[in-house]
Amino acid sequence: MKTKSGISFFSSSLLESAPVTHAFLSRRGGVSAPPFDSLNFDTRGADPAEQVEKNLSRVSEAFGIDAGRLVTVNQVHGNNLLLVDDKTQHLRKKVDADAVITMVSGAPIGILTADCLPVFLYDPVKRAVAAVHAGWKGSASGVVLKTIEMMRKRFSTRPGDLLAALGPYIGPCCYAVGENVASEFERGFGASSVDYIQNIYGEMRLDIGMANISQLVGAGVHREKISMEAACTSCNNGLLFSYRKDNGVTGRQLSFIMVKE
Repeated sequence: MKTKSGISFFSSSLLESAPVTHAFLSRRGGVSAPPFDSLNFDTRGADPAEQVEKNLSRVSEAFGIDAGRLVTVNQVHGNNLLLVDDKTQHLRKKVDADAVITMVSGAPIGILTADCLPVFLYDPVKRAVAAVHAGWKGSASGVVLKTIEMMRKRFSTRPGDLLAALGPYIGPCCYAVGENVASEFERGFGASSVDYIQNIYGEMRLDIGMANISQLVGAGVHREKISMEAACTSCNNGLLFSYRKDNGVTGRQLSFIMVKE
């Protein structure tokens, strides 16, 4: 955990020396009032839009990103992707998608989470980045795999070149799921689904972080090129928004990445 201009955040050791600006932001360092206190980026709740804009301005100043160029998406827990290029980098209307990819320098891309897993991908050869929102549905439908495939098609990315960074998410310590989720994972992962669903005290617990690491390695990303900031959003609810811990009345933290100009 680090702090910059009063904003608490996580970063990846693998990306620290890369020519990118990135952060997995926490909920600390903003201006939003409870229950969205304080660094909230979700306008779907009762948090006034002007408060969210102030939070974005604080992050923009602290990290040196252009808030007007930040591209996020309307996340729908699927595996659709948005490509940000010279034509779409100033897109203000949000697109239904769960991953954003770009080669445009100086264009920050991001996703919002409050238990789901944020994933960054960086291709140091092609200087391309991706921000992925991987909840249980997106993980089961292979959103990370589809993102890598899109980077391969669009940018000629080789999976072995990629650096991957996983941010905070709700861990198996707290993520109890029902038979429906277990069945979806079994369909998506086959026999290996048992590696990510554990029976703890009579409850099925899901580990979406390890499931996505498995997908990344299976796609050709080297394990030593994958970092994980494995803080559980539910266990660390004072630091991170958690949809489950807050019973659905909560904000969303922003995770963003940008190729430096």
